[in-house]
Amino acid sequence: MPIKTINGVEIYYETQGQGEPVLLIPPNWWPCATWNVGVVPELSKRWRTIIYDGRGTGRSAKPADGYTVKQFADDGIELLNQLGVARCHLVGFAIGGQIVQALALARPDLVASLTISTTGPGLRGLDGTLRDVGPEALDEIKKIGFEKYILEHIDNDHMAYNPEFYRSHREQAAELARALWSGQSTVEQYRLHELARLTWDPLAEAPKLKVPTLVLCGADDGVERHGSTPEATARRLAPLIPGAELALVPGVKHMTFWDGDGALKTLQAFIGRHPIGGK
Repeated sequence: MPIKTINGVEIYYETQGQGEPVLLIPPNWWPCATWNVGVVPELSKRWRTIIYDGRGTGRSAKPADGYTVKQFADDGIELLNQLGVARCHLVGFAIGGQIVQALALARPDLVASLTISTTGPGLRGLDGTLRDVGPEALDEIKKIGFEKYILEHIDNDHMAYNPEFYRSHREQAAELARALWSGQSTVEQYRLHELARLTWDPLAEAPKLKVPTLVLCGADDGVERHGSTPEATARRLAPLIPGAELALVPGVKHMTFWDGDGALKTLQAFIGRHPIGGK
């Protein structure tokens, strides 16, 4: 099993394919197995994909602390260092978008292109007020159980998928849900990851970015997050980043890279326009 000791924590990782490296970072409580549903099989035809289980997730170690966006970014930087990757394309989904943003700010020399997808506003809401993590998730877990909560979180057509796509791709949606559940450990660990989203302010940090950036989101992603939605955040975030592109994929809800192939095609086109070593 491929393991690296990263900042004192054993981290599980996988690589697949040949070509320029693409580091994929999911939400910090999602295991890397979720990328193997549809995304890695497609991207690895053209690029070398790198995925890993973040600390506290999947087959990686589960320390008692270190659950901040900055620490997750530092872990990604050290993994790239140990893999001998001097420059790559970064892709982050949901909270992973905050992580790749932090990574790109800390080490812009590592970044050929940056894709921030489906990301929430983190520490502050779109109105500038401090956000919190309410008890709703824990209350629902107590009511229906942890496994059912995780599976139903993404296996649905009211929040996760376009209803038409969902009806015709039920097994794919179920496969992604199973991959998500496979990386969970305890409710307490889940809560640590949930709180981590409040340790970063992507809107405040956005103007500091100096790398080619794509802000990507489903046009129909209206998941309510204490006064924000991913779609509204994307519209606010993109203009703050110098030279950033904004792509809102029609007909796509919260499972951006799995709700049809529109987002994946947009991502591949963007990476292709920013080759490593290119102008």
